[in-house]
Amino acid sequence: RLCVQTAAVAESPQEVFGYFGENITLPSGANPSWSLIKIEWSIFTNNTWIATSLNGKINTERFPQYTGRLTLNTTSGDLTIHNLKESDAIEYTLDLLNSEGEDKVNKIKLTVKQKLQQPSIQTVTSTSVESGCLMVVTCSSLDEGVNLSWSVEPVSVLTINKSNPSDSSAQLFAFVSTKENGSFTCISSRDTESVSSKPVTPKCDNVSGSSRLFFPNSLCKIKKNGRNQQSEQFEK
Repeated sequence: RLCVQTAAVAESPQEVFGYFGENITLPSGANPSWSLIKIEWSIFTNNTWIATSLNGKINTERFPQYTGRLTLNTTSGDLTIHNLKESDAIEYTLDLLNSEGEDKVNKIKLTVKQKLQQPSIQTVTSTSVESGCLMVVTCSSLDEGVNLSWSVEPVSVLTINKSNPSDSSAQLFAFVSTKENGSFTCISSRDTESVSSKPVTPKCDNVSGSSRLFFPNSLCKIKKNGRNQQSEQFEK
């Protein structure tokens, strides 16, 4: 009589994302009905063990890089890594064996990311015109590869947005009436993550004067004499 034993083969690695300094649980993918008698989490191509459980005996201190940072769930087979570091961003292999002799192999690719930092509004300049103010609001982020957008209240505020993806900055040109206060919030987003700046509500002081204000692709010179206002626009 010929007996053939088939070994479990891992599929393509499951991708899991975590953030620096936080905890992440790597799922075993085991059938919840399984009674696990062997759990082996390993790294590298030579399958260096980092956490194991054999017949209930747990060892999570096998590799110096993870000392004091691993928690192994012997019921589910899940492995939790605490206080994530950049060096944790590698591929992990899990070998499971249940009480019925069934074997399962899983691979997980962990990516460790830095959480988005809160963008800031550095400068607000205001130029008085008749019945309101022309304002320039500048936002920047310390993160790379982010998209900066604006939330403006009330919606009646007229705006022109100019973004600079190369240096993670953005400018907003807005006209705010003296009858209302404009509130500006900068939003930094990347993939599915986003974070907002603290809202800024600059005061519009309607004062007589003459000044220049630069807009994208045009130059607007505003003159104000008493109640009469003239506006001249020149293409750059």
